[in-house]
Amino acid sequence: MGLLRDVVAEFADPPDGPLARLEEYGSYLLAGNTVARLMGPRDWDGLFPHLLDCAAAASFVPQDARTILDWGSGGGLPGLVWAILFPEKRILLAERNGKKAGFLEEAAVRLELTNVEVLHGQAEEELKHEERPDIMVARAVEPLPKLLKRIRRNRVHFGSLFVMAGPNWEEDWEEMPETSKSSWVLPARHKYSLGERGERFLAIFKPR
Repeated sequence: MGLLRDVVAEFADPPDGPLARLEEYGSYLLAGNTVARLMGPRDWDGLFPHLLDCAAAASFVPQDARTILDWGSGGGLPGLVWAILFPEKRILLAERNGKKAGFLEEAAVRLELTNVEVLHGQAEEELKHEERPDIMVARAVEPLPKLLKRIRRNRVHFGSLFVMAGPNWEEDWEEMPETSKSSWVLPARHKYSLGERGERFLAIFKPR
């Protein structure tokens, strides 16, 4: 929790308010996980690295980004974490699973996150009725090649795509056919540490 506090302190001084809300969200997420399979972890030891990962990745979100869409939000990682850290930004949570979408709606109400909107359906379909998000973020949704192909095939409109990934993401990217890679620009890639939990990566893509 000390490490998470240090990360949250980058967004709020003092960090106590957002940190307490993250703890409340974590407790609610673990409770909801016993009813609907929202994620793999089933206790705080398993959940903590996910909260830390989402909070650490938030440091790369530009200040001028106004609307962020969490593609396949699941239990709200990173969407609800970012909604807590960025109360001034509009956070869209796209989730096609009914139970998960219901959890997200209840969590937003319980946490009093007035900047959150849940889009119940396929992200590419829901975005046809929304203004273009500045950022789309995807975390543990599907393999990188499949994700990039689906986004381009459906002609989704957005500013930047943030892909939160493990160490193998770059290998997946390099092994993609040149015909598929040519549709994308990779202007930035970031590596960040989760302490003893290891390293994570954020790849930022833009459509060509």
